[in-house]
Amino acid sequence: MTTNWLDEVLQQVQKPGRYTGGEWNAVRKDPSAVRLKIALAFPDLYEVGMSYLGQKILYHILNSRSDVLAERVFAPWPDLEQALRKHARPLFSLENRIPLYEFDFLGFSLMYELNYSNILTMLDLGGIPRSSGERTLEHPLVAAGGPAAFNPEPVAEVFDFFLIGDGEEAFPEIVDFCLAHMPEVRDREELLAGLSTLPGVYVPSRFNVFQPSGSALLAVRPQDGQPGLVEKRICRPFSDAPFPEDIIVPNLQVIHDRAVVEVERGCPQNCRFCQARQIYFPSRPKAPEVVLEHVLNSVASTGYEDVSLGALSVGDYRYLEDLITRLMSELGESKVALSLPSMRPEGLTPEVVAQILKVRKTGFTLVPEAGTERLRRVINKHLDDRDLFRAAETAFRNGWRKLKLYFMLGLPTETEEDVDGIAEMVIKLIRLGQDLMGSPPQINLSVASFIPKPHTPFQWEAMADEQVLRARHRRLRSRLQKYRSVRFREHGLKSSILEAVFSRGDRRLGAVLENAWEAGARFDSWTEHFHWELWENAFAGSGLDYHTYLGTLTQGPQLPWDHIQTGMKSSHLLKELERAQAAVSTPPCDSRLCRDCGGCTFGSLPEDPTAALTPPAYDSGSKTEPLGEQSELVGRYRVHYSKRGRARYFSHNDLVSQLQRGFRRAGIPVEYSQGFHPKMRMSFSPALALGMEGQDEILEFRSQFILPPKEFMSRINSRLPEGVQVHSMERLEADAASLSDTLTAMTFSLKLEDTEVIKALASLRGQPSYSGLTERAVMERRIEEYTAAAGAEAGARLELAEDRLRLIIPIGPGRNPRPQDIVGQLLELPYPVFHLIREGMILNSRA
Repeated sequence: MTTNWLDEVLQQVQKPGRYTGGEWNAVRKDPSAVRLKIALAFPDLYEVGMSYLGQKILYHILNSRSDVLAERVFAPWPDLEQALRKHARPLFSLENRIPLYEFDFLGFSLMYELNYSNILTMLDLGGIPRSSGERTLEHPLVAAGGPAAFNPEPVAEVFDFFLIGDGEEAFPEIVDFCLAHMPEVRDREELLAGLSTLPGVYVPSRFNVFQPSGSALLAVRPQDGQPGLVEKRICRPFSDAPFPEDIIVPNLQVIHDRAVVEVERGCPQNCRFCQARQIYFPSRPKAPEVVLEHVLNSVASTGYEDVSLGALSVGDYRYLEDLITRLMSELGESKVALSLPSMRPEGLTPEVVAQILKVRKTGFTLVPEAGTERLRRVINKHLDDRDLFRAAETAFRNGWRKLKLYFMLGLPTETEEDVDGIAEMVIKLIRLGQDLMGSPPQINLSVASFIPKPHTPFQWEAMADEQVLRARHRRLRSRLQKYRSVRFREHGLKSSILEAVFSRGDRRLGAVLENAWEAGARFDSWTEHFHWELWENAFAGSGLDYHTYLGTLTQGPQLPWDHIQTGMKSSHLLKELERAQAAVSTPPCDSRLCRDCGGCTFGSLPEDPTAALTPPAYDSGSKTEPLGEQSELVGRYRVHYSKRGRARYFSHNDLVSQLQRGFRRAGIPVEYSQGFHPKMRMSFSPALALGMEGQDEILEFRSQFILPPKEFMSRINSRLPEGVQVHSMERLEADAASLSDTLTAMTFSLKLEDTEVIKALASLRGQPSYSGLTERAVMERRIEEYTAAAGAEAGARLELAEDRLRLIIPIGPGRNPRPQDIVGQLLELPYPVFHLIREGMILNSRA
């Protein structure tokens, strides 16, 4: 696969930075020096997959081994899929650009059922048969893990095997097995039979499908000699689990663009709708001194300006307040902000809020789920209205003007009064904010349709009828339509139905998936790409009524996912369902000691989640020492740098982020602005078009330190991503004009030996008006024609040198001419921005 070919493809896609690789902290090994090549595959966009902590953990664990190479691959957006198919090229990994079919092992992260069509796209583009039964030893093993793997049956015929549960210990065991046995097995079936003996591994081909009596759904039972149940893997003690402090810093902004440190896995709450609680149970908090070390080292390694403490319910982390206080004493000086997702209102104490506000306000989210306390008792959501309004008051008094609220409609036993309760709660919050702040707060209201998920007490319940759900969504909107500060975000109803079907599906859905994919289904979790009619036709073509998977399931017969064991007893789930129907709540696990559900004693290492951890004994942590000596005065510095190679695909905003993070990694002290959202005091030369290289770009920054140029250059260049390099730094005089006041023009060049330029000139020579002219003469004529028609008005000056065309573009008020437009008009050259180079800036004498 040549760079020229890849560059040609990247010119045709919306965001080429998704596919370039070369990010800070990415690991690139020699493929010939390892025994096993693994592709960690995420069936969604780069921006989504790079936000997923699980892939980062496995990437770190696997690449810590000298005998294994682990690389990343993400689902290609339709523009790249089209380009790959047009050029007959395979999907490749980011690090070494290895075609997928050349790997020994593909490991998919199954986070969401609506990503299933992307799995088929990735396999097909990767040159790998989409069905497990069609693969031989010549093909990679194709495996999957993650939350959706807890009902693997809808995609059982796609994957060779599934890993159920935590991967920190289990994945290396699978790798060791493959290294020991892959060279000697006679066929694929022998290899899979061996893998099926490993704890937590489910091999679908070792199970037969049958229809239990009294059930509309298919289930599975083991073949002779195969254990019938697959128990999830649980990583304990959790404080000892390997964790990546040197995570990859993406080339472009991703959904969760920050350092994330997991403080607890599992959740002590017992929300009856929540599948994640069942999957990750029991609750396993990490020792606070370990969390502190992870956070400080992650910030130093990545240069991130934001850190998030990760957990299903971070407010239940028992050392939270003490940990936050210590963290902010370390992070505050560096202006690193702390965000706390999934906080419970009672955890938002004034002390916690005060610590968060030390740097900048991060998001404020409340998750009531239901509009009335009765319905919250049904779903076992331990939250009363007083706690919720107290938390909102704390937020408003501390300057938050925007709240995010999450609710579900269609919950079991829900009535119209419960729907109205959501509206009443929102209206009260608006009035509370109005009273405290003088104007109404913005309420971002996210409303999803309830889906009864496997392994929860509601797994036997029906999904609410589509018409009922539509009516309740309309009712809620009508109650709030006059409140302009409310922003609705509703999940598509048809996509929720499809998610429900595949969440509770059986193996028959494999044919539906294949039919829908063949018809064009891609990125079904993205509204602009979801087409219900494709799926409706796929169900009809497979002879299946999708409503079969949405109704009430009979208690007693085996369900499609019953062979996957989370540790929760079925009897406990039924007991919780009875309590839900009676609107009786169950206390959280951290408030009692019991053995009711079986989850705490499940697995090989019993661990009491209520047991006390070692009290915090914090160390100072290691930080990069600031460069230079502090001065009484704030000085201005000017830096010249280049942006080439892979970095040409950074957008301007992404380039700014990369440079600022490089400054943090290097310990270069920069002044910050004041206010709620402090930012580095930096200014930049005009934004460079995405895809264009820059030979001599300029940035200026302010610092209260005297910075030695030589050490500055050494530090910053060792901590910048591939393709970005600093060439010089100087301290400016106190009265020097600002960068914006000194810039007068920009110079660009186009190499005449560029292959595409030669093609364009050859094409122009074929026109009658240029017949008999040389390529250079054609260029001279085109410049004359352009200058006569538009050059004087546009202000651009074009100069033809021996080997290049140079463009001088003035910088002034109003819209300046774009060099790519000039070259495109001049040569009728496709994608001209990728062939231009910005050579530098012209500064006036005051510079």
